[in-house]
Amino acid sequence: MDEHTRKHRGREEPADAAPSGAAYPAHDIIGFMLDHENELSRSHRKIARAILEHPTTFVEKPIEDLVAWLDISAPTITRFSRVIGCDGLRDLKLKIMASMRVGTRYLEPVRPPDTLREVSERVAMRAQRAILEAQRTIDFAALERAIELVSHSRMIYAFGGGGVSSWMVEEVHNRLFRLGLRISTSSDHQMQMMLAATVERGDVVLCSSLSGNNQELIKAVRIAADYGATTIGLTVANTPLVKAVHLPLTVDVADDGDVIGPTCLRYAFLSVVDLIAYGAAIRSRPLAQEKLRRIKQQFTTYRDEDDSQPVSD
Repeated sequence: MDEHTRKHRGREEPADAAPSGAAYPAHDIIGFMLDHENELSRSHRKIARAILEHPTTFVEKPIEDLVAWLDISAPTITRFSRVIGCDGLRDLKLKIMASMRVGTRYLEPVRPPDTLREVSERVAMRAQRAILEAQRTIDFAALERAIELVSHSRMIYAFGGGGVSSWMVEEVHNRLFRLGLRISTSSDHQMQMMLAATVERGDVVLCSSLSGNNQELIKAVRIAADYGATTIGLTVANTPLVKAVHLPLTVDVADDGDVIGPTCLRYAFLSVVDLIAYGAAIRSRPLAQEKLRRIKQQFTTYRDEDDSQPVSD
């Protein structure tokens, strides 16, 4: 657009100046456009919106096809590239592709459900599939060994971090203490290292990681192993954590690509925790039953007389 036309339209079409606060990670051009989209001119916002909604299409189209697709001139596309900090269209496409290495599923996600009923069905199906896949892919010999170790441990330490494993280890605590097993949990990596340095032979360190690549967790695992603890890793296959622990418990469960929905790996990991807890309860049945009876006795005495309710779940 020439200067005369821009002045004629007044404030409706601002000059093609670089957005304020232009400093931004060079590898995240998508993030830059999301943050500064409203500062762009109308024609440049149109280009930015096309990139944000259809990044793969934008990258694959040559300049002449982009002109027809966007109904915007080639010089405008070139100016847009420079305005947002690129040397030209080729550089813009390279940076878009670099941002897309995170995964096109974050930029072009799976179509979400249209109704709440569909949401309910998708959540239920994911949970069921994850649990079934966990049961199908878990190594039962390793699971049997884990139950044996936990049941006869002097002390259990449950370590985790991040969004899921930080509360997953609290669930490990919730499931095992009531069986009469001694257990301590931590989702703080500094505390994990300190606890790992205090372990003794006969102790078990059970760690959880959905990625299997938590380096701070792996450090704590190695420290605990050096001091004689047996280490167990609840994770996915072929990860650094698998190599770091004495006994890996892996499940082969993958998400379906819907990044805005909750990960189904939570259900898979939770089912393995329940398998360990149930197996340990069976192994130490007299002790476990007595501990559970005592807990129920106190609840029926002081809180809820209904004996059919679960034990503080």
